[in-house]
Amino acid sequence: MTEPPVDDWVTVRTCLWGHQADLVRSVLEGSDIEVFVPDEHVGSLRPHLLMGTGGVRVQVRASDVARATELLDALEREQ
Repeated sequence: MTEPPVDDWVTVRTCLWGHQADLVRSVLEGSDIEVFVPDEHVGSLRPHLLMGTGGVRVQVRASDVARATELLDALEREQ
């Protein structure tokens, strides 16, 4: 498997609801990780469409994937 280019966006989490993606974004941005949520407007305008697309994707730069995943995994273990 080849690594994505350093500046590509990579999905680190997929959330069922927009407010869950907002929480993930907040945690990542709080750690100075740039975040892109490509599905945020679909979820707010037509939430029923998210069921067919798999949810709200939360993406970070390829260079931040390891750090973002580690941070989110630690958060999930605490819950």
